[in-house]
Amino acid sequence: MIAQAGALQQAIDRVEPGAMIELGSGVIEESVTIDKPLTLKGVEGKTLLQGPGRGTVVTIGSSHVHLEGLTIQGSGRRRERLDAAVKMDGVSDVSIKGCKIEKSLFGIIAERSAHLEFSRNSIRSYPEKVVDNRGDFIRLWGSHDIKVRGNRLEHGRDLSVTRSHNVLLADNRIREARYGILASMDTNLTARGNDIRNIYAGFFIRGGRDLNATGNTVFDTRTATGTGILLAHGRNIHISDNLLMACAQALYIDASPVEIGMRRYIYHNAVVDNVTALHFHAALRNNTIRDNDFVGNLHDVERDIPKAKREHNDIALNYWDRYEGFDRDRDGVGDTPYRVLIYADKLWQDDHRLKFFYATPILSLVDFIERLAPFDAPEELLKDPRPRMQRNIHSTAIEVK
Repeated sequence: MIAQAGALQQAIDRVEPGAMIELGSGVIEESVTIDKPLTLKGVEGKTLLQGPGRGTVVTIGSSHVHLEGLTIQGSGRRRERLDAAVKMDGVSDVSIKGCKIEKSLFGIIAERSAHLEFSRNSIRSYPEKVVDNRGDFIRLWGSHDIKVRGNRLEHGRDLSVTRSHNVLLADNRIREARYGILASMDTNLTARGNDIRNIYAGFFIRGGRDLNATGNTVFDTRTATGTGILLAHGRNIHISDNLLMACAQALYIDASPVEIGMRRYIYHNAVVDNVTALHFHAALRNNTIRDNDFVGNLHDVERDIPKAKREHNDIALNYWDRYEGFDRDRDGVGDTPYRVLIYADKLWQDDHRLKFFYATPILSLVDFIERLAPFDAPEELLKDPRPRMQRNIHSTAIEVK
């Protein structure tokens, strides 16, 4: 079916509110505005809605609109206008299911909207080599009661959620992006079971409260600063049961020395084969870090600022593969604490330019001498008073695709 230009918009204008428009196989070359409740249903993989290469392809201006089984492409490329495949503002009860979105700047944009569901969609931005020149897969702003589930998001910028409430991001596959999930000043957001790989940062959580990231996999972040989960402030943040693997920094925690009323709960995660497991900026405070596995990391802990404030932490019952103590009473917990101490070979913790000399013979010799007969007491960066002797049961054998 190759529709006459403007035919779909005419059909939308003619039908009664609440109607279903079923589209057959073929190409429809137009952009449309839906200003009444209706369902637009295509044949999955066979119905193409081709935009003109400018503006937004589908503009939803009504509540109770549902798109299903469509391939949508051909938005404009103007970022200041937020050109997108699908855009909505001030609507509710909208769903987009089983659609394929490609060759568009932004995928789906929803502002000031509620009761939305975006599931089983495949979304790609324009094939820009520079990731910042792409658009977001899904961009939510000032919206609430939203479910984003089971989508394949590849070669775009972010799955972005800003100032939104009651959001579920579950079982999405995210590849070749900047931030897999960018959550800014949200409340009651849950990210569960997402598989995020080949990105710059798996999660970037900044501000907000009651945020949960659980059961996610973040694998293979890019560049020397690639991060699994980046936490920048926020209240009541729970990071649990995640697998963070092959990242430059598995967990980067930006805690303000003067933050009040904030708390991060990091528990039951597998932090495996990263350059740095825990990287603290500004302060090491207000963290609960319990029952995690730290295995195969080049460094367990780094910090950016010398003599950073350390207080109000609850760190215990983690498994550290560098722990060299014993468990004589066989209670599963080491008899002595696990300590991360800064000796001479860790001088780069205070001046990161010295990292160039890491593991060189001269620095290793200085460190060996200082451990035998230290000139002064080493600085204790982190202490786990009750380290576990056995790992949790976490699968670290993930399929690389």
